[in-house]
Amino acid sequence: MTSPSPVAVRRVPRHRRLEDASDAGLPEVCHATVASHGGATGGALLDVPDPATGEPLLRVEDAGPQTAAVAASTTARVARGDWAWLAQEDRARWLYVLAAELEARARPVGLTSALVTGRPVAAALHTDAARLVDAAFSAAGWADKLPAVGLRPRRGGAVVLRSSWRTPPAALAAAVTGALGVGLGVVLRPTPEAAPLALLLAGAVRAAGLPADLVSVVPGTAPGADKALLTHEDVLAAHADGGAEELRELAVALAELGRPLHERTDATGVDVVLDGADVEDVADALLDTVRGSAPARPGGSRVLVVAALADRLTERLTEGLAALRVGHPLDRATDVGPCPAADVHHRARALRGRRAALPGDLPAGGWWVLPTLVPLGRRAPVPPAGPVLGVRVVTGDDDVAPLLAGTTHLAVWGGDARRALRVLGAAAPRAVGLGGPATDDDAADALRLLRAVSS
Repeated sequence: MTSPSPVAVRRVPRHRRLEDASDAGLPEVCHATVASHGGATGGALLDVPDPATGEPLLRVEDAGPQTAAVAASTTARVARGDWAWLAQEDRARWLYVLAAELEARARPVGLTSALVTGRPVAAALHTDAARLVDAAFSAAGWADKLPAVGLRPRRGGAVVLRSSWRTPPAALAAAVTGALGVGLGVVLRPTPEAAPLALLLAGAVRAAGLPADLVSVVPGTAPGADKALLTHEDVLAAHADGGAEELRELAVALAELGRPLHERTDATGVDVVLDGADVEDVADALLDTVRGSAPARPGGSRVLVVAALADRLTERLTEGLAALRVGHPLDRATDVGPCPAADVHHRARALRGRRAALPGDLPAGGWWVLPTLVPLGRRAPVPPAGPVLGVRVVTGDDDVAPLLAGTTHLAVWGGDARRALRVLGAAAPRAVGLGGPATDDDAADALRLLRAVSS
């Protein structure tokens, strides 16, 4: 396999018009939404940096244990009131109103995602917005047919949804709408960078006419607040995303309380390219993954390609990466924006092995990483999140199976059906693609959480 040459990145022309950031409606300070506190909770203010510049974008008040406990109690009480006792058909009608309200807010949601995670705005406004609307309407559709999807109504209580830069807007919207559909309240527990999106969703709930505090927001990172939420008697289950080790520790802690944790482990993608695969189709799909950057694959991306196709695929990817535009996330021409977090930036930048000159048009201080193709050796670790693809040559199917541990998204390109099934049998991914990319089903993910609560 020919080693890829350093990727040259196309410069973004100066003075390109950016989307209006004010349309996102970002608050200067994000507060908890518990009505009894009137907004401010007295917690420390945490800075949320702009990933494009490294400068403060907004601040988030770090909610403490008392605020968290009040939020859980209030949300569960509101859910136990009129909401949980509505007929399923009536709840469904309210949730369709909520889905329509989310559809009306698709632009602010997309711009917020671009501003706080570096997701290119074209993808955020089109791909992500479409997924958001589909997920919200799909989840609303369960509310009047719960037994058909394996759910039963609950008479109040709350679920805690932890979110971060990893959490797609559609996944969060599906979980919120689905939980409301079974009669539960929702406490959103976002990390600082995820607080603006959580507040947008909670605002949509209020604007749709649903009861105040049926969905509450408790932003921040204070461990005491996490404990107060997850041990609260009214909290029935929790959903969280993150690394496997972090989620394992949380699952153990909740298991001791007899409460389920629905985990969304960081998406770790593997594309297996076998004989007969269409190299152009594979390359196009992989380049789309790079455009999605860290939010699309927080656990990194690898390509396992048979030797016969390795040189062709490497050459095609090198050309494609060189053509990607790295630029401001609010620029519709941008293919690759900045990394969503400083630690992601550090790991991805270190992988290049040497300093590479960034395009001069990029704002200084941002978390920028040039698209990178990395040849992987036998003991090479999974590449980090970011615009990074790791490529390893395999000699046959037997080489593939040991490399699939921890894979959440597995796509198999080429080969016959028997070979594809043999590869799939070596892993237990949550998303599978045969001859196409592996993508999440946001509605199905929310269903799994709610079935755990309904059991």
